[in-house]
Amino acid sequence: MPKAKTDLDLWMNEALAAPGNGELSLSVPLHVLFGEAVDVARFHKTYWKPEVKDGKVVRRGLEMAASKKKNANTLTAKTGEEILSLQRAAVEAGTRYLLAVDPKKASPFERGQVVLDEITATLEWLFDDGVEDENDARLAKLGQAHADDPATADALALALDDYAALAAPHREAMDGLGGFDAAMLDEAKELAAALRAHATQSAGLGEKARDALLLRNKVIGLLNARISTVRAAARFVFRDRPDIARESTSAYERRRRAEAKRRAKKADAPVPL
Repeated sequence: MPKAKTDLDLWMNEALAAPGNGELSLSVPLHVLFGEAVDVARFHKTYWKPEVKDGKVVRRGLEMAASKKKNANTLTAKTGEEILSLQRAAVEAGTRYLLAVDPKKASPFERGQVVLDEITATLEWLFDDGVEDENDARLAKLGQAHADDPATADALALALDDYAALAAPHREAMDGLGGFDAAMLDEAKELAAALRAHATQSAGLGEKARDALLLRNKVIGLLNARISTVRAAARFVFRDRPDIARESTSAYERRRRAEAKRRAKKADAPVPL
């Protein structure tokens, strides 16, 4: 009996054929994207068909924005289901990537990438409490500082040191959160030292891990593109119903914008004499 295909199997060819080098650029943390994917898929299902009463359309539907020209990101009746499938595929691809980097055989660079991803993801989840505070500001500042880091041992070592230092005061809260092992904070420092000691050696992921990371990022790219398609259609179709259009937007982004406005307003406030 043939083995049933997983969601990742179903999307692998399209993902690998997608243009780009697999660099991942997201406006929200990965765990937020996965959660919002479910919300957008639900929105698509709820608002696909227009609401009709007495032969008149009283509320438009997303299908009214569907194009007759078909391409990968065209809005269709199946887009919501595709988003859910891609979300599952992205999770599976992420697991494959982690398994491709064997901690017992991995180079300091390979293991360092995994440890850095784990620390970053756990900090993002821990700090994502709906309130923008100094922790969020520090994490955002680190993200900006390391956004354009080259793929070198020295750059990875510095990132490991920086994120481990930010995480240190939150060690107890992080331990066990989403399966995170706080021992990784100690390992991050050890890996940073090892990377600096061998900075002249060729740094980079092994071929298997590199291919797994490329696949993960490209699947996430497909997922993000379809989410964007639904949101763009919602803005257009429900332009007269901002209350409905808002349901498709990112709550994370809304909170971040609101907090940025609050901070700007506070900064512009006159200083009492």
